[in-house]
Amino acid sequence: MVSRPLRMAYSCHDSFPSSDTNTQQIFWTITEVVRLGVEVDLRIPSVTVDGAANPRAAIAAYYGAPAGSMRDGFSIVPLGDRPPASWKDRGWYDWRAPHRLVAQSFDLIWTRDPLAAVACVQAGLPVVFETYRPDFATRTRFGWWRRACLGRPLLRGIVVHSRMAADAFTGAGWAEGRTLVAHNGFAPSLMEPRLDSVAARTSLGLPERDRLVVYAGHAGRAKGIETLIGLAAAVPAATFLLVGVDASSPEALWIQGLARRAGASNVRLVPRVKVADVAAYLYAADVLVIPPTDEPLRRYRRTVTPMKLFTYLAAGRPILAPRLPDVEEVLTDGETARLVSPDNMNDAAAALIALLSDAALQDHLSRSASAAAADYTWAERARRLVGFFERISGDSC
Repeated sequence: MVSRPLRMAYSCHDSFPSSDTNTQQIFWTITEVVRLGVEVDLRIPSVTVDGAANPRAAIAAYYGAPAGSMRDGFSIVPLGDRPPASWKDRGWYDWRAPHRLVAQSFDLIWTRDPLAAVACVQAGLPVVFETYRPDFATRTRFGWWRRACLGRPLLRGIVVHSRMAADAFTGAGWAEGRTLVAHNGFAPSLMEPRLDSVAARTSLGLPERDRLVVYAGHAGRAKGIETLIGLAAAVPAATFLLVGVDASSPEALWIQGLARRAGASNVRLVPRVKVADVAAYLYAADVLVIPPTDEPLRRYRRTVTPMKLFTYLAAGRPILAPRLPDVEEVLTDGETARLVSPDNMNDAAAALIALLSDAALQDHLSRSASAAAADYTWAERARRLVGFFERISGDSC
């Protein structure tokens, strides 16, 4: 443990700000870590706010952060003037990370980019690697990464987003004491003003009497959207609102095709909205939904605990989600959510119909979700991270 404040560099190959969920997670996590006294330089390829008089303030505003929330210890360091154009460009950026960092006196280099972690370890820099993916510990294709990093003293620690991912790294021989499970979170400021469903629907121009099932977030093929459209077809009495799908996007055309083929005329797409405007759609819902499938985990080898899960909890609305190991780390069936067998459409449809018709269960789940959300703020996550960073920063093992 060091006597002065920790000084860290965060290497990220994505430009800021961006609609990519990982950049929201990075921004809010660093903001709260810095609030606890750590100094963090965010090293990125470029800032994408054209013509902003104050790019720093523009980035904060993009992510819905209150004015003044970014403290002086949070430095944003763009190293170029344009975003990487391809994965090859991102890889080159990651590989060059040590060149930009080795002359600095950072206690830890923090990154979610696996190639940057390898490059920094090989350059003699102390690294903490963060990931939501258990497949870095298990898949043959990532054997090169494990050989380059796991077991190297300069890989000081690994931060994962689920116990399931932590267990995968332990199974690969990584020391359990050098892993931190730090679930993602939400920003309470983004949940204001709190609205009841009538006020939320009025503000959004949504019908007051519809039974509304809401999904908010990215709607790509790795998110289980096909199952969600199948559920909409099985429960035609409800309106399914997918928030964050621009009308002219490839995702919109794909989803519209799925809905036509499934006979799901009750699917509505809402274009992408500002981060600060998402909460109103959550408050408008009767039920918030995670697609009830294990496909993201089974097919894409990734966990399915998305950041939206934590804003769902904070919204205090009933949640329908698949019964999967990482989801069950956060949600409890019958307490904070209704969990259903993944890829069992009869089970999911019956559970949703029952939930929409049971006001007492809705009220119970809503109250329990609101209470549980207090454990999943970005501030709470930062508290756990800083304790971990302080412990591993002086670790020479």
